[in-house]
Amino acid sequence: MVLPDPTVGSSPAAETVVGFPLWLWVDRSGWEPVSATAAVSTGSVTVTATPGGARWAMGDGTTLDCPGPGTVFVPDRHEADAPSPDCGHTYTRASRGQAAGRFPVTVTVTWSVEWSSTAGGGGTLDPLTTSASRAVRVAEVHALVTDG
Repeated sequence: MVLPDPTVGSSPAAETVVGFPLWLWVDRSGWEPVSATAAVSTGSVTVTATPGGARWAMGDGTTLDCPGPGTVFVPDRHEADAPSPDCGHTYTRASRGQAAGRFPVTVTVTWSVEWSSTAGGGGTLDPLTTSASRAVRVAEVHALVTDG
């Protein structure tokens, strides 16, 4: 059985601004149960892994636990300055002191694993994980207001 690596999505995609909400999600095509069946002397054994949650390490010391894949940002339906309804982060400092001037963002998906056999047995196995990373540049914007 091969579990899919998560495909990271975010909005904005690769660059954001301090104080601006960043939406995070994992592509739903990789958020489906995966099963494999093997023949054994008494019939067959099926193992099924089901994605259960996503843990995001944001590179600034923040860790987020999201119960599902997150919501894909759709410009026609969502406001750009609104936080994600289920999985997002707002940076409070710029990434300029980081390697390549970006925060490394890593998502780890935890899969619950169960097995069953045609002979009637079954149970739970240790969870499995898959992960993916991307880098996000976080800029800091300052405004100067003057009269006239």
